[in-house]
Amino acid sequence: MPESTWQSLLAAHETARRPNVGEVPDHRPGAAVLCCSDARVPPSAVFGQSHGDLFVVRNAGNLATPVAVASLDYAVSDLGVDLAIVMGHTQCGAVNAALNDTSEPHLEPVVGPILELLADEPDLDAGQLIEKNILSALDTLAASGGPVGEGIRVGDVQIVGALYDLATDSVVEISAPTDTREPRHLSEAQ
Repeated sequence: MPESTWQSLLAAHETARRPNVGEVPDHRPGAAVLCCSDARVPPSAVFGQSHGDLFVVRNAGNLATPVAVASLDYAVSDLGVDLAIVMGHTQCGAVNAALNDTSEPHLEPVVGPILELLADEPDLDAGQLIEKNILSALDTLAASGGPVGEGIRVGDVQIVGALYDLATDSVVEISAPTDTREPRHLSEAQ
């Protein structure tokens, strides 16, 4: 029942309201996170951050879409964020849909870019494809022409790939072998 779900959410909101209601907190996040919209992967909880500490951009499959990149550009240019994280996770439904070649038209914007990653390496397993998807988003950010890409290129913005494991509640940094990435990306991610 959608209406009862809404009522439950409203009731939970009333018990979880932040202290100092009436005071609008500053919008000065310490980092920006591009991550999957999977409900099991809340970036603030994963990284132990409080209300307002992270600028979060979410979509199915943690894709660096034009809207996601523009959102991160805003975080860098207007909010002064100097760390951008792309966080994928185990058991990702978007990756599994690509591996199962789910061709439902409404899923194309999510599955299509991940399927493209399989074109050169069709034998990747789910874990490998999740990592490749994270690296693809990092590369897209590094190559972008807006503030996030420019910040990466001049060393003002650090980018990090991360993999969240649902089973172990752990986060590991994802990086590519040095022989498969352009030197520009390696020096900028440091």
